[in-house]
Amino acid sequence: MREDIDMPNKTIYVADADLPLFERAQELAGGNLSAAIANALRQFVDEQEARTVGEIILKVGRNSAYTQKRFQGRHIAKQSATAHSGSQSISYNVYLTAKGNYAVYIRESPNWAQWGSHRWRGRRGDDEDQWAGDDWWNERVARLEVYNSLEALKDNIPPDLYEVVAHASDGGGTGIEDLDI
Repeated sequence: MREDIDMPNKTIYVADADLPLFERAQELAGGNLSAAIANALRQFVDEQEARTVGEIILKVGRNSAYTQKRFQGRHIAKQSATAHSGSQSISYNVYLTAKGNYAVYIRESPNWAQWGSHRWRGRRGDDEDQWAGDDWWNERVARLEVYNSLEALKDNIPPDLYEVVAHASDGGGTGIEDLDI
């Protein structure tokens, strides 16, 4: 025995110019236009929610002494670089805050790739002063810097990263480029 199930109804008015699109969607969905519309709306909602602000929590401090910082925002770009001396690896993560500021999370840590290029003479006593006073191998720093505009941010991050941030900020984009390919 089959019971009739009341399904909620929604009336959608379709412009004459869009009718072929709706007919094709119904065809592709096996005759179930409701399923096609629900799938399209699900994708639309996911894309819009990706543009919205969420909670960001970051560790800030030096070596193993950290505090946590929390704010509302969304991640828009990142880049890794090596310090001029080559001894430090620097990671930049840029967030757009709920209030429209740019928060830059900068983490500096030893550039372990550099270790392979050093000769460790000091370990054998040949050159004991080679690493004297040089604690770069033990230093880890994480900090958060906040800028109130793209212009203020410009000189405080690498130029390539700035270009990506500026592009992602145009029109409130997500930092994801949709390709029609």
